[in-house]
Amino acid sequence: MLDLQLVFKKMQEAIIEAGKEIMRLYENKEYKVDIKKDDSPVTTADFNSNRIIHSKLDIFSDIAFLSEEDIDDKKRLNSEYVFILDPLDGTSDFVNRDGSFSVNLALVYKGDPIISFIGLPALNSYCYAIKDKGCYEVNENKIRRLYCSKKRDDLILVESMTHTSSKEKEVYDKNRSRIKDIIKAGASTKAYYIASQKADVSIRYTSMTKEWDTCACDLIVKEAGGYFVDTNLKSFKYNKEDVYNHDGYCMFNIKENIDLIK
Repeated sequence: MLDLQLVFKKMQEAIIEAGKEIMRLYENKEYKVDIKKDDSPVTTADFNSNRIIHSKLDIFSDIAFLSEEDIDDKKRLNSEYVFILDPLDGTSDFVNRDGSFSVNLALVYKGDPIISFIGLPALNSYCYAIKDKGCYEVNENKIRRLYCSKKRDDLILVESMTHTSSKEKEVYDKNRSRIKDIIKAGASTKAYYIASQKADVSIRYTSMTKEWDTCACDLIVKEAGGYFVDTNLKSFKYNKEDVYNHDGYCMFNIKENIDLIK
């Protein structure tokens, strides 16, 4: 029987330690930048964070791993439980030194996230969600519960720091009467913004994100009372053989605001 309390504790320790290492490298500029085959950047911080998190979680032999910085072991497809990890989400933001990067870590059971963490190293905080038990932020050892807003108008839309599309602009232009402001945030900080009422909506028309980009965000937004779907308004399943999110993703403070893209 899997001890989920112990799993949560070790995930929490992993997020904290990885965040400290990322910020040590970031502040001292002690990192190397390489380019992957898909032309995306990868840094020393990605690899060090991945190593730290594995060192905490590899004790759970019954839980498979899917990480951006590991070779994909398809044996995970036969496992009910899997950790899904992006050890540095928003590597471009890290390299650009805009502070808008995160660490994404989720425990998935039979395709659904049940524990999620988003580490926010530059903010010295992290948020977590447990299925059916809510979403929380921890900052300087102070814990507060997070709730999405309930707004239908005067919406704040959060878009990517580095990637936008003409289709997204069309949605924004069509709904100018309801969208009060557009702000930018990198990586999974967008999910944190929505869960903490710093923003209300985010829409990403892209086929380039993967499960580790969305899995932790999914539960964080839902447990804060929001709605997380792809651009066809379908829910996500995780630990699939094909890890790409071919139909992008959307985050809404409330379900009713899906009419923004209908």
